[in-house]
Amino acid sequence: MAAWHNRAAQGSRPIGPDRRQGRCEMMPTTAVPAGRQARKATAPRWIAVARTAAMVMALACSLGLLAFPAAQAATSIKVVVNDQPITSYDIDQRARLIRLTARKSAGVSRRMAQEELIDERLKAQEAKRRGVTVSEAQVNDAYANIARRTKMSASQLSKALRQSGVNPDTLKQRIRMEMIWLNVVRSRFRSQVKISEQDVLAEMLKQDKGTDESKTLEYTLTQIIFVVPKNSSGSFKSRRKQEANQLRNRFTSCEDGVKLAEGLKEVVVKPVGVRMAPELPEKLSKLLADVEVGRLSRPLETPNGIEAYAVCKKREISSNLELRSEIESELRNKEGRMLSRRYIRDLRRDAVIEYR
Repeated sequence: MAAWHNRAAQGSRPIGPDRRQGRCEMMPTTAVPAGRQARKATAPRWIAVARTAAMVMALACSLGLLAFPAAQAATSIKVVVNDQPITSYDIDQRARLIRLTARKSAGVSRRMAQEELIDERLKAQEAKRRGVTVSEAQVNDAYANIARRTKMSASQLSKALRQSGVNPDTLKQRIRMEMIWLNVVRSRFRSQVKISEQDVLAEMLKQDKGTDESKTLEYTLTQIIFVVPKNSSGSFKSRRKQEANQLRNRFTSCEDGVKLAEGLKEVVVKPVGVRMAPELPEKLSKLLADVEVGRLSRPLETPNGIEAYAVCKKREISSNLELRSEIESELRNKEGRMLSRRYIRDLRRDAVIEYR
């Protein structure tokens, strides 16, 4: 697209073909305040229109047909946080999301959106300083989980947001910053957040849950790994998974089955010992629930290779371990939120925040 200049800073005049310089100046899609970098201005529903218009204008310009005034984009910088801008478009989008999810009034939503975005700019700057990032795949997975909780697919959620005037990227950016900030807080305060057994017991008594007990499963497990080298082909992985299933069919007791596994090539056998269901990853706990004693679980593909678990013993016991884990997690989250608020307060104190 041909270059253009900020007419607001120089006095307005129609934007069209520049015969003296032998070039065309095209209608801008962003507004550039003096001394600041350009920023995105158009709402999502205008993107397709803007792109089409730009192509038509380019063609008209090349033919010398363009000679009409162009409308300036409406976005403007509202806040600058350590030289990073927050635009009216940013605030409008976040406010729409807040109104949609928190059912706040328009005025309250805008105030909340502005303060939230200021905090996010500070969080992003601190995360960059500490080298903390999350991948796009992690963000997309979290987005898909939100969609599933609302009984929609990710594409259906995106469509619903657009129908409410919210760019899906607005929600994804919020998710991204929540994930990044959680990692920043954990990395900085991991050694400071210490929850003792006394803390857990005191909270259980406070919630009147000290005598609550539930049933859970206790396993004695052996892990069997069919090694798959990094960057192996899909066919090689499939072959190893087939070998794991063959062992599974022959596995009728831990005593004999483990010996069979130890006799196979590129197979690692690791005793896991006693584990209760709440201590296991959710996916593994569900996998083992239906495995009989002396049998091998279905094989799973993991970063280590193709893994399966032999259930050597299994019994149901009374335990409040799940409750204890839940209480401990609540206490850690509570302590983490307090440290996070203090962290943000310190970042705000040291920041240069300019309101416009």
